[in-house]
Amino acid sequence: MASSSLLHQGCKPQSGGGRPQSVPSCCGCGIIVTKDTKALQCERCMSAGAWKCADCLDLSSEMYDYLVADSKVALRWFCDTCDKVVMGTGSDSSAGQNEKLDLLLAAIEKLMLRYENIEKELSRKCDVGDLDRVDLRIKELEEKFLKYDELEPRVVSLESQLQANTASESFNVISDEEIIKLVVQEEINKKSAEDRDMENRKRNVILFRVPEKTTDNVAERKTNDTTFVVDLLDAVWDIKVDEHDIERMYRLGRWTGDKTRPLLVTFRNVEIKQHITANLRNLSQPIEKFRGIGVSHDLHPKEREENKRLVEEAKQNHIATGNDGVENYKFLVVGRDQNRRVIKVKRNSTA
Repeated sequence: MASSSLLHQGCKPQSGGGRPQSVPSCCGCGIIVTKDTKALQCERCMSAGAWKCADCLDLSSEMYDYLVADSKVALRWFCDTCDKVVMGTGSDSSAGQNEKLDLLLAAIEKLMLRYENIEKELSRKCDVGDLDRVDLRIKELEEKFLKYDELEPRVVSLESQLQANTASESFNVISDEEIIKLVVQEEINKKSAEDRDMENRKRNVILFRVPEKTTDNVAERKTNDTTFVVDLLDAVWDIKVDEHDIERMYRLGRWTGDKTRPLLVTFRNVEIKQHITANLRNLSQPIEKFRGIGVSHDLHPKEREENKRLVEEAKQNHIATGNDGVENYKFLVVGRDQNRRVIKVKRNSTA
């Protein structure tokens, strides 16, 4: 029995003249349904064969009388055939879900096919070096996609932005393929920005222990730093520069007046920086003014993390060999990019 409006009692008496078209009977026990029979007719098909008596419905006389007497009881009875039709309407939602799943799988298959075509094109058009770099970037993106917890908020944010942009227009459902494209594009843009930053840092050096003038006048401090750097390059590396050869120069950190901050120098030509780093031994010269000056590369945070990893790995390898204690050595990273490696230098007794 399904819920709906009103219950029916008995059948209508036959009209006075003529032969009845059909005799209603209980579809359960087969008894003839008359106006005195307590029975229900299917309220969907209303056919003569769609009756069922109270006994077959397992309804007591009191319950049957109560249900028929009260017009507010919202119940209906359907025969087996109609019940299956009515109760089967929910299958549409399941079919809709299956259809969405099929569309999603089709989109993924298209992406995989496109990815395979790109690989084939790259194998034909790129040299080995370019292909290796592309493979490395793809692996980096794959590792980032595995970090679902980090990507999920960004995907949700992107989806919200796209929905907001289309709010003034007719509502459009954002496909999973579009979301994946946006996330991949965002990762590529981020990687490109990192590459540009690393490229710009190749013209930078960081000088340590360069005396800093103790004055509140910023212009005086800057002039003092420029003079010192020009003299340092001339005396130590025999490099003649003017203000046009130095693109920018500034101290790292907030000025307090009680400590010397590192000085970052950017040259217009990378050759000047390369000449300095290739001849760091010149810093051991006897001019007192320049004693104790230190020089290092301006590394991107990603490069610093990689250097830390390489040093830690070298220390663990040293410990595993069972040689002298690791505290007796300095572990230094030399080289850049793919040529980066770690060397260890024995500390002297006075260090």
